[in-house]
Amino acid sequence: MSDDWYLDDEFWRNFGSLMFNAETFARGEAEAKQLLELLGHPTGRALDLGCGPGRHTLPLARAGLDVTAVDTSPSLLEQLEDARGELPIETVHADMREYVREADFDLVIVMWTSFGYFTDEADHRRVLENIRTSLAPGGRLVLDLVGLEYLCHNLQPVHLTEYEDGRMLVERPALIEQMRRVENEWLLIEGDRVHHRQWSHRVWSAGEIRWLLDAAGLETEAIYGSYDGDDYDLEAERLIVVASAR
Repeated sequence: MSDDWYLDDEFWRNFGSLMFNAETFARGEAEAKQLLELLGHPTGRALDLGCGPGRHTLPLARAGLDVTAVDTSPSLLEQLEDARGELPIETVHADMREYVREADFDLVIVMWTSFGYFTDEADHRRVLENIRTSLAPGGRLVLDLVGLEYLCHNLQPVHLTEYEDGRMLVERPALIEQMRRVENEWLLIEGDRVHHRQWSHRVWSAGEIRWLLDAAGLETEAIYGSYDGDDYDLEAERLIVVASAR
Protein backbone atom coordinates (compact mmCIF):
# COMPACT_ATOMS: atom_id res chain seq x y z
CA MET A 1 0.00 0.00 0.00
CA SER A 2 1.47 3.33 -1.07
CA ASP A 3 1.40 6.22 1.39
CA ASP A 4 0.68 8.53 -1.57
CA TRP A 5 -2.28 6.53 -2.93
CA TYR A 6 -4.30 9.74 -3.41
CA LEU A 7 -1.77 11.00 -5.99
CA ASP A 8 -2.36 7.97 -8.25
CA ASP A 9 -4.91 9.11 -10.82
CA GLU A 10 -5.59 5.49 -11.79
CA PHE A 11 -7.29 5.04 -8.41
CA TRP A 12 -9.72 7.87 -9.15
CA ARG A 13 -10.32 6.66 -12.70
CA ASN A 14 -11.09 3.09 -11.56
CA PHE A 15 -13.20 3.91 -8.51
CA GLY A 16 -14.38 7.45 -9.23
CA SER A 17 -17.54 6.38 -11.06
CA LEU A 18 -18.66 4.58 -7.89
CA MET A 19 -17.78 7.40 -5.49
CA PHE A 20 -19.05 10.20 -7.75
CA ASN A 21 -22.33 9.08 -9.30
CA ALA A 22 -25.78 10.63 -9.70
CA GLU A 23 -26.73 9.72 -6.13
CA THR A 24 -23.64 11.23 -4.51
CA PHE A 25 -23.91 14.36 -6.68
CA ALA A 26 -27.52 14.81 -5.53
CA ARG A 27 -26.37 14.35 -1.95
CA GLY A 28 -23.62 16.92 -2.51
CA GLU A 29 -26.21 19.39 -3.79
CA ALA A 30 -28.29 18.91 -0.64
CA GLU A 31 -25.24 19.10 1.64
CA ALA A 32 -24.09 22.37 0.08
CA LYS A 33 -27.55 23.89 0.55
CA GLN A 34 -27.68 22.76 4.19
CA LEU A 35 -24.15 24.02 4.78
CA LEU A 36 -24.96 27.48 3.48
CA GLU A 37 -28.04 27.63 5.70
CA LEU A 38 -26.02 26.46 8.70
CA LEU A 39 -23.46 29.22 8.11
CA GLY A 40 -26.01 31.96 7.51
CA HIS A 41 -25.57 32.12 3.71
CA PRO A 42 -22.01 33.46 3.40
CA THR A 43 -21.03 35.47 0.33
CA GLY A 44 -17.79 36.27 -1.46
CA ARG A 45 -15.02 33.84 -2.31
CA ALA A 46 -14.90 30.15 -1.39
CA LEU A 47 -12.14 27.56 -1.56
CA ASP A 48 -12.98 23.86 -2.01
CA LEU A 49 -9.90 21.81 -1.08
CA GLY A 50 -9.96 18.24 -2.38
CA CYS A 51 -12.85 19.23 -4.62
CA GLY A 52 -12.99 16.07 -6.74
CA PRO A 53 -15.38 16.45 -9.68
CA GLY A 54 -17.24 19.27 -7.93
CA ARG A 55 -20.07 17.72 -5.90
CA HIS A 56 -20.00 20.75 -3.60
CA THR A 57 -18.13 23.20 -5.85
CA LEU A 58 -20.93 23.39 -8.41
CA PRO A 59 -23.82 24.11 -6.01
CA LEU A 60 -21.75 26.68 -4.11
CA ALA A 61 -21.08 28.49 -7.38
CA ARG A 62 -24.74 28.27 -8.35
CA ALA A 63 -25.54 29.88 -4.99
CA GLY A 64 -23.48 32.93 -5.98
CA LEU A 65 -20.05 32.25 -4.49
CA ASP A 66 -16.87 32.62 -6.53
CA VAL A 67 -15.25 29.23 -5.99
CA THR A 68 -11.65 28.10 -6.35
CA ALA A 69 -11.51 24.30 -6.60
CA VAL A 70 -8.24 22.53 -5.77
CA ASP A 71 -7.40 18.85 -6.31
CA THR A 72 -4.44 16.62 -7.16
CA SER A 73 -6.39 14.48 -9.65
CA PRO A 74 -6.25 15.70 -13.27
CA SER A 75 -9.13 13.42 -14.29
CA LEU A 76 -11.46 14.68 -11.55
CA LEU A 77 -10.61 18.32 -12.31
CA GLU A 78 -11.32 17.65 -15.98
CA GLN A 79 -14.80 16.40 -15.05
CA LEU A 80 -15.41 19.58 -13.07
CA GLU A 81 -14.20 21.76 -15.93
CA ASP A 82 -16.59 19.97 -18.30
CA ALA A 83 -19.50 20.55 -15.92
CA ARG A 84 -18.92 24.15 -14.79
CA GLY A 85 -20.17 25.93 -17.92
CA GLU A 86 -20.23 29.67 -17.20
CA LEU A 87 -20.22 29.29 -13.42
CA PRO A 88 -17.60 31.34 -11.49
CA ILE A 89 -15.26 28.42 -10.79
CA GLU A 90 -11.47 28.45 -10.96
CA THR A 91 -9.86 25.00 -11.05
CA VAL A 92 -6.34 24.49 -9.69
CA HIS A 93 -4.23 21.34 -9.93
CA ALA A 94 -2.35 21.47 -6.63
CA ASP A 95 -1.60 19.67 -3.39
CA MET A 96 -3.42 21.14 -0.37
CA ARG A 97 -0.15 20.96 1.55
CA GLU A 98 1.26 23.57 -0.83
CA TYR A 99 -1.75 25.69 -1.75
CA VAL A 100 -2.15 29.03 0.02
CA ARG A 101 -3.48 32.49 -0.89
CA GLU A 102 -3.12 35.08 1.82
CA ALA A 103 -6.42 36.42 3.22
CA ASP A 104 -8.27 35.56 0.02
CA PHE A 105 -11.26 33.39 1.02
CA ASP A 106 -14.42 34.02 3.01
CA LEU A 107 -15.14 30.30 3.21
CA VAL A 108 -12.89 27.24 2.99
CA ILE A 109 -14.41 23.76 2.83
CA VAL A 110 -12.75 20.34 3.01
CA MET A 111 -15.53 17.83 2.47
CA TRP A 112 -16.25 14.11 2.54
CA THR A 113 -13.19 13.14 4.61
CA SER A 114 -10.78 14.74 2.14
CA PHE A 115 -8.72 15.89 5.14
CA GLY A 116 -6.67 13.08 6.66
CA TYR A 117 -4.94 11.42 3.71
CA PHE A 118 -1.37 12.02 4.89
CA THR A 119 0.79 9.71 7.01
CA ASP A 120 2.95 12.53 8.40
CA GLU A 121 1.08 14.39 11.14
CA ALA A 122 3.01 17.55 10.29
CA ASP A 123 1.32 17.58 6.87
CA HIS A 124 -2.15 17.84 8.42
CA ARG A 125 -1.07 20.75 10.56
CA ARG A 126 0.56 22.36 7.52
CA VAL A 127 -2.73 22.18 5.61
CA LEU A 128 -4.58 23.84 8.48
CA GLU A 129 -1.93 26.56 8.76
CA ASN A 130 -2.28 27.20 5.01
CA ILE A 131 -6.04 27.48 5.47
CA ARG A 132 -5.62 29.92 8.35
CA THR A 133 -3.38 32.10 6.16
CA SER A 134 -5.85 31.87 3.27
CA LEU A 135 -8.89 32.94 5.30
CA ALA A 136 -10.00 36.55 4.90
CA PRO A 137 -10.95 38.45 8.09
CA GLY A 138 -14.17 36.90 9.37
CA GLY A 139 -13.78 33.89 7.09
CA ARG A 140 -14.62 30.38 8.22
CA LEU A 141 -13.42 26.85 7.66
CA VAL A 142 -15.68 23.80 7.44
CA LEU A 143 -14.19 20.32 7.87
CA ASP A 144 -16.46 17.37 7.03
CA LEU A 145 -15.04 14.19 8.57
CA VAL A 146 -16.11 10.82 9.88
CA GLY A 147 -15.49 10.78 13.62
CA LEU A 148 -13.54 8.17 15.53
CA GLU A 149 -16.42 7.93 18.01
CA TYR A 150 -18.77 6.69 15.28
CA LEU A 151 -16.25 4.30 13.75
CA CYS A 152 -15.50 2.63 17.09
CA HIS A 153 -19.17 1.66 17.43
CA ASN A 154 -20.24 1.12 13.82
CA LEU A 155 -17.33 0.00 11.62
CA GLN A 156 -18.25 -3.20 9.78
CA PRO A 157 -15.37 -5.55 8.80
CA VAL A 158 -16.88 -6.33 5.37
CA HIS A 159 -19.34 -4.38 3.25
CA LEU A 160 -20.67 -5.46 -0.17
CA THR A 161 -22.36 -3.10 -2.62
CA GLU A 162 -24.01 -4.41 -5.80
CA TYR A 163 -24.66 -1.89 -8.56
CA GLU A 164 -27.38 -1.94 -11.21
CA ASP A 165 -24.80 -2.31 -14.00
CA GLY A 166 -23.57 -5.60 -12.49
CA ARG A 167 -20.45 -4.30 -10.78
CA MET A 168 -19.74 -5.22 -7.16
CA LEU A 169 -17.60 -3.43 -4.60
CA VAL A 170 -16.23 -5.30 -1.59
CA GLU A 171 -14.93 -3.02 1.19
CA ARG A 172 -12.85 -4.26 4.12
CA PRO A 173 -12.08 -1.41 6.54
CA ALA A 174 -10.17 -1.76 9.80
CA LEU A 175 -8.96 0.61 12.50
CA ILE A 176 -5.16 0.47 12.78
CA GLU A 177 -2.31 2.27 14.56
CA GLN A 178 -4.09 2.37 17.93
CA MET A 179 -7.28 3.60 16.25
CA ARG A 180 -5.56 6.56 14.62
CA ARG A 181 -6.16 5.46 11.02
CA VAL A 182 -8.65 3.48 8.96
CA GLU A 183 -7.08 1.05 6.50
CA ASN A 184 -9.33 0.27 3.56
CA GLU A 185 -9.14 -2.64 1.14
CA TRP A 186 -11.39 -2.32 -1.90
CA LEU A 187 -12.15 -4.98 -4.50
CA LEU A 188 -14.09 -3.77 -7.54
CA ILE A 189 -15.45 -6.68 -9.58
CA GLU A 190 -16.38 -5.90 -13.19
CA GLY A 191 -17.26 -9.15 -14.95
CA ASP A 192 -14.01 -11.12 -15.10
CA ARG A 193 -11.91 -8.08 -14.11
CA VAL A 194 -10.98 -7.22 -10.54
CA HIS A 195 -9.48 -3.91 -9.42
CA HIS A 196 -7.75 -4.12 -6.03
CA ARG A 197 -6.62 -1.17 -3.96
CA GLN A 198 -5.51 -0.58 -0.38
CA TRP A 199 -5.45 2.88 1.13
CA SER A 200 -5.73 4.54 4.51
CA HIS A 201 -6.68 7.83 6.09
CA ARG A 202 -6.33 9.49 9.49
CA VAL A 203 -9.31 9.71 11.82
CA TRP A 204 -9.83 11.98 14.82
CA SER A 205 -12.22 12.30 17.70
CA ALA A 206 -14.00 15.61 18.20
CA GLY A 207 -11.59 16.53 20.99
CA GLU A 208 -8.53 15.65 18.91
CA ILE A 209 -9.60 17.70 15.91
CA ARG A 210 -10.35 20.67 18.18
CA TRP A 211 -6.81 20.41 19.58
CA LEU A 212 -5.31 20.15 16.08
CA LEU A 213 -7.17 23.24 14.90
CA ASP A 214 -6.06 25.16 17.97
CA ALA A 215 -2.41 24.23 17.32
CA ALA A 216 -2.74 25.68 13.81
CA GLY A 217 -4.16 28.99 15.03
CA LEU A 218 -7.82 28.19 14.33
CA GLU A 219 -10.64 28.52 16.83
CA THR A 220 -13.42 25.94 16.81
CA GLU A 221 -16.79 27.71 16.67
CA ALA A 222 -19.07 24.67 16.50
CA ILE A 223 -19.07 20.90 16.07
CA TYR A 224 -22.11 19.25 14.49
CA GLY A 225 -23.16 15.68 13.85
CA SER A 226 -25.02 16.50 10.63
CA TYR A 227 -25.66 19.30 8.14
CA ASP A 228 -28.95 19.92 9.91
CA GLY A 229 -26.95 21.17 12.89
CA ASP A 230 -27.62 18.13 15.09
CA ASP A 231 -25.46 17.63 18.16
CA TYR A 232 -22.33 15.54 17.72
CA ASP A 233 -22.55 12.27 19.66
CA LEU A 234 -21.53 8.61 19.40
CA GLU A 235 -24.12 7.92 16.69
CA ALA A 236 -23.34 10.95 14.52
CA GLU A 237 -22.28 9.72 11.08
CA ARG A 238 -20.45 12.96 10.31
CA LEU A 239 -18.07 15.13 12.31
CA ILE A 240 -18.62 18.63 10.92
CA VAL A 241 -16.39 21.32 12.37
CA VAL A 242 -16.74 25.08 11.84
CA ALA A 243 -13.67 27.14 12.72
CA SER A 244 -12.20 30.59 12.18
CA ALA A 245 -8.77 32.20 12.44
CA ARG A 246 -7.76 33.44 15.88
